[in-house]
Amino acid sequence: MIRAPQRRDDAVPDEAREILDLHKGDALEALRTLIAERDAVEERLAFARLAGRMQIRGRRI
Repeated sequence: MIRAPQRRDDAVPDEAREILDLHKGDALEALRTLIAERDAVEERLAFARLAGRMQIRGRRI
């Protein structure tokens, strides 16, 4: 089994542990949440790109 090296920088929180803690250790639910959040960010980015193109062409939203 390949293991990722452990980070020892105490100033940086262990984000993966925090996410798992938020989901009470349920890794599958944590992944589902992260994927849903990623999809929402991608959707907002697509709308922002569209709005930017429309403003460049002189249209108002």
